[in-house]
Amino acid sequence: MKQRLFVSVIVCLLIGIVAGYGVGYLSYGDQISRLKSDLNEAQKRISEYKEEIAALNFQISTLESNRSLLEEKIGLLEKELNETTQCLIKLQTEYENLFNATLKSTLRNPTWEELKSFLKQDETDKIEYKLDEFDCTGFAITLRDHARDLSYRCAFVEIAFAEGEGHALNAFQTVDRGLIFVDDTGKDTIAYVQIGQPYGVIGLNAVKSRYIDCSGDPTEFWGPLNYTTHPDPFSYDYYVAYQKRVKFYKASVDAYNEAVKEYNRGGGTYSYSQIQSWYENLEALSEELGILYEPLGTVQSIEMYWN
Repeated sequence: MKQRLFVSVIVCLLIGIVAGYGVGYLSYGDQISRLKSDLNEAQKRISEYKEEIAALNFQISTLESNRSLLEEKIGLLEKELNETTQCLIKLQTEYENLFNATLKSTLRNPTWEELKSFLKQDETDKIEYKLDEFDCTGFAITLRDHARDLSYRCAFVEIAFAEGEGHALNAFQTVDRGLIFVDDTGKDTIAYVQIGQPYGVIGLNAVKSRYIDCSGDPTEFWGPLNYTTHPDPFSYDYYVAYQKRVKFYKASVDAYNEAVKEYNRGGGTYSYSQIQSWYENLEALSEELGILYEPLGTVQSIEMYWN
């Protein structure tokens, strides 16, 4: 009887333990599940943090590498800066010396007749033109040096065109006719330079204050020649007037050729004396105009450097 009672007690005790464990499991199961979820989330975040730290370490490494390159570049730039500064100091010294020499210069401005005589005697224009060897710059420098040898003040002039390459020429500040541009590239010519206008030249001997009047009808250019004058043959306005004379001449030549054809066919519009006078007038105008040069590009800027 006692043995059965003992067994019953043991069984009841075991049942209580199992029941208690089951109740405990049911009570803490939700917490355990949440803790596992939190643990997984924490592990995931730790993994992400590690990846982010690795990426940042890579960026730090890259920045340190770039820093080294930049420091090296800064060193080179500082070296170039020092060299450029020394060069600037040298150039400033040379400029001051040249400026002081200019103040003491014995060069003088020529008269127009002196300039014209100098250009006719000088042989710079006869030098052979060689692209990239002796071009317009070579002509301008040579003429400037020759002018200096005769104690004439002369400028080296650079002009830029709105399109294409620029051009080099010379300038003289004459005492009686003011500023005169000279282009000696291949021929002795007077240049006409004005910003915003086409660059043009006229042969030295064709620049005249008094010239044949071309205001009439180019198709009736057989009458006695009339003459007109211009107050400033070195102004750009003179060049514009010269171009009008050239246009008149070309139109009259075309009309003359047609008139000759008609006369040879036996037409009675023109007499022989008219044809002959027309021809003589065209010859006189052609000689007066000289070699015809086409205008170059539109001038954008002008820079002058006086000796």
